[in-house]
Amino acid sequence: MSKHDPRRARIAIIGAGWWSTQTHLPTLLANPYAEIVGIADLNADKLRAAGSAYNINSLYTDYRAMLDAEKPDGVIVATNHLAHFDASREALVRGMAVLVEKPMVLRAVEARALQALAEQHSAHLMVGYPWHFTPQHRELRELIAAGRIGQLQMVSTLYASMVVEFLRGNPQSYQSVFNYPVTGPTAATYSDPRIAGGGQGVLQVTHAAALLLWLTGLKPVSVSAFMERHDLRVDLCDAITVRFDNDAIGTIASTGNIARIQTDNQRLDYRLFGTEGYAMLEVIEGTASVYTNDGAIQRLPLTPPDNRYPAECTSQHLVDLVLGRTTVNQSPASVGVRTVELLEASYRSATEGRVIRVDEL
Repeated sequence: MSKHDPRRARIAIIGAGWWSTQTHLPTLLANPYAEIVGIADLNADKLRAAGSAYNINSLYTDYRAMLDAEKPDGVIVATNHLAHFDASREALVRGMAVLVEKPMVLRAVEARALQALAEQHSAHLMVGYPWHFTPQHRELRELIAAGRIGQLQMVSTLYASMVVEFLRGNPQSYQSVFNYPVTGPTAATYSDPRIAGGGQGVLQVTHAAALLLWLTGLKPVSVSAFMERHDLRVDLCDAITVRFDNDAIGTIASTGNIARIQTDNQRLDYRLFGTEGYAMLEVIEGTASVYTNDGAIQRLPLTPPDNRYPAECTSQHLVDLVLGRTTVNQSPASVGVRTVELLEASYRSATEGRVIRVDEL
């Protein structure tokens, strides 16, 4: 294919850190329908390292200059959490499709503003949640939407993950686990609340909450939460209770304190109870089952180990949306907005010691 072949989506990347160099850049380079037209990062050393590693010469320390010069079809925003809003906004006002990494942003008002901008400029806006692309999860979502377990009444999620050293500011502790092909997170990326916006909540609960909301279609109305930092500057353990728009209630519990030596014991479990039955999903193990009140049991096909966290799917999906190869956004802004609403309400509840209504945000 030639450089300007219309069958190739021209993609620019804002942020040359860990996730861009580990996932987005190699995924796009392997995609025959994509062309990387530029990378931007304020850190010139990280920028040069990423360009050198992947043989990309269009490097910018000003992402606005990159957007104006390269005029990409789509933009991946993979900066620190605090910078997501401004970078995404700049791309959307130019009519460019955007994939913004999770958490979408840190404030509900910002999330809603980005969704409104995307609608105003008829631009695709998706959030980087890989679990929305697992076939098993899509099938479970369709079964729930079709009423297989009736109206949801109670949902429960537990996420126990191995991220405590990130939250402690010691990312090199995980070098042997994640490999960091070019550069890993900085010490402050996930441990400094001024940059990250929080700890376990914005780093991991965002995944668990987004998948819950995407699977069920539920919308949070009010939230009560406890969060504990223990010896960290950011939250390590979170316990969140939610009332949803259909009067269902739910809990989300999470800790990042699974030790590296116990990586295989990470858990992400869902229990979804409705008027006609219930569903059980164990994401890390790749199993899902639906139990209905007539005694039937439906076991969904096992998700194979290499697809249990399909990280490559988000940037591939951005390319497909840009080229019109698909018209359905599998990780839409609407889910991102509801997730941000839930998270901001959780942090405020934990800080203020009261129930927070989403319409306060």
